[in-house]
Amino acid sequence: MLVSIKILYFSILFFFLFILFGPISFKNSSKLKNEPELHGNFLHITDFHPDPHYVNNVTALSRCHHKHLQIAKKPEHMLKGISGPWGAPATVCDSPVGLINATFEWLEKNWKNKLDFIIWTGDNSRHDNDEKIPRSPIEMFRLNRFITEKFLKTFSNKKKHAPHFIPIVPSIGNNDIFPNNIISAGPNELLSILHEIWSPFIPKGQHETFLNGGYYYTEVIPGKLIVVSLNTLYFYDSNTAVNGCIEEGQPGTIEMKWLNNVLKEARKNGMKVYLTGHVAPRAKQYTISCFKKYGQLSLKYQDIILGHYYGHSNMDHFFFISSSGVKKDNPKDDEEVLSIDDDDLYDETENAENDDETVEDTRIHQEGQEEDGKIETKVKDLKKYMKQLLTHYRALPPLTEDNVKNYAVVHINPSIIPTFFPALRIFKYNTTEIKNEVSDLDAPSLKNTFLTPLGYTQYFINLTHANLFPNVTPEFTIEYTTWDDYYLKDLTIPSWIRLARKIVNDGLNSALWDKIQEYLLVGTRDLIIRKSSSFQKCSYSKCPAKEPEDYIASELTF
Repeated sequence: MLVSIKILYFSILFFFLFILFGPISFKNSSKLKNEPELHGNFLHITDFHPDPHYVNNVTALSRCHHKHLQIAKKPEHMLKGISGPWGAPATVCDSPVGLINATFEWLEKNWKNKLDFIIWTGDNSRHDNDEKIPRSPIEMFRLNRFITEKFLKTFSNKKKHAPHFIPIVPSIGNNDIFPNNIISAGPNELLSILHEIWSPFIPKGQHETFLNGGYYYTEVIPGKLIVVSLNTLYFYDSNTAVNGCIEEGQPGTIEMKWLNNVLKEARKNGMKVYLTGHVAPRAKQYTISCFKKYGQLSLKYQDIILGHYYGHSNMDHFFFISSSGVKKDNPKDDEEVLSIDDDDLYDETENAENDDETVEDTRIHQEGQEEDGKIETKVKDLKKYMKQLLTHYRALPPLTEDNVKNYAVVHINPSIIPTFFPALRIFKYNTTEIKNEVSDLDAPSLKNTFLTPLGYTQYFINLTHANLFPNVTPEFTIEYTTWDDYYLKDLTIPSWIRLARKIVNDGLNSALWDKIQEYLLVGTRDLIIRKSSSFQKCSYSKCPAKEPEDYIASELTF
């Protein structure tokens, strides 16, 4: 009788457990631990630059803010030199709010429940490029809050017992601060305000780190994958409030030590890492000491770093950091050390007398053409630049197990701001977990295994076409994929080295080289090439716009 009662008791208990939790399975144990269900996709998006003052049907000469011409006969958005309803491509104008709304509408419609995390690399305010409407700190922070609320609303999760939204990892852009480019050591009021705006995205335990320096990390896949958000403005050579990464107490030095500790702990715990931020690690943009230290860490932890993803330059671009370019104690001058990589690519001039001072580059960084009142983006000597890019790729040695350890690949994501056509990237990565990796050569940065990025699809809006239909909200369409256009099986370092060498071997007349040039300018190559040879020069000292190097592709000195 007692045995029967026990059997009845356990039967009833099992019945209620089954109703509450369903069938018990070890395969579902991860869900019981609140581990995320992986979709194998993530988004990289950057440089929104929303402009609440943007006006349709006015000249880009006014930064798309004021009407300068009286034009009749045709619909104004169809005339050359007039801003369109969805943006003014290849001009100095920022993004209309309608373009920002269209971007988030498309993301919500197509990707809301399909992404695992989001990398968002800064510049959420308009440029201070119109003296008639100077940018204020209040407006700048209001625009940052505007973009933040867009993310929160678009990716909100109403499921019970689930996070409010997927991990979203923002970084500070050089136009997210006032004045732009300049930020002193924290804690300070600027970091406090950004912390208040971005607090939903900053994990517990990282808030003090952000308040002190504007950087932090997020475990986007708990126990497995970290995304580090760097405050690259402490490395940026245009930030005159700091002085590189050598002196103790400098915020750049402190941040590099923090990064080393994060990477060290990640390796110890068997985790992988993405390094992200706004300004890419180039000798052109970083102080020499910060560039070298970043490069040294990139190679030291190459086995766990899956990628280096940045924004700021508005174009579709990839390049390499080499061990020879970041040697700690090289007897040669810094300029010679860097010549293998960035000097050839970016025509860099450095001052060897002081590690963290650069000689002002007085070359023309933007060349504009005034045509029907429109200020065009005219890329300076594209053919010369592409030749320099080939020289950079040509320096890569044949791919061997020893050589691959000497390189890191840096990716610059195209932007939402229509300096070129607006664009974003959806990445796919390997979600098949394999235990017991046996060597560094099995690292997902070098071999296709668990968490290895497999490829991306680049989506863009052809604004020339979209502006013909002011009442139809534009949608992003596929510009290209790394699988179909570059024939990459994955995004490991060896795959990018093979691609760069193939670009060189195929030559200037190849279909591959033509694609590289087209995608570099995100669909606007023909638009830019067609411009007249007579143009209005715009240098640092004479340009009517404030600091064009901050938002024109000229950061790369074509």
